Amino acid sequence: MSGINSSVVINVNNTMMGGFLEFKNAELKQGKFHEDGKKDVEISAADVNKKVAPPHTAIDICASSSSTGKGLEGSIELYDRETKICRLSWNDPASGDNDFQVHGFELGGRYLVLAEGWNRSGGSLGRVNVKVMKNGF
Repeated sequence: MSGINSSVVINVNNTMMGGFLEFKNAELKQGKFHEDGKKDVEISAADVNKKVAPPHTAIDICASSSSTGKGLEGSIELYDRETKICRLSWNDPASGDNDFQVHGFELGGRYLVLAEGWNRSGGSLGRVNVKVMKNGF
């Protein structure tokens, strides 16, 4: 079962030459945000929304199920100042396959977002590596 003791660490790497990567509209339908490496130290979505990744810096967004047997589901949006880059969403249900998606960015557009590395089935989502790049035009 994937939802038992579900957890995810979303490592968001800002590889843009200029521009601060901002996190907005963090939401959990199930689960809790917590400090990196400290599942028992819960933080609010408002705390997550205050995170900013300067150029060439990575930030970890951590979440886990709030109780055994419950799943983990949530989303967060990434911005370059006032420009929305994309929305990241994840789902680690109590049973069934895990899912992680990047929504709302345009292929061949101003930004490129690559997500890789998560566990698709048979356990927690684990670590997701997200790289955000800005095309040079």
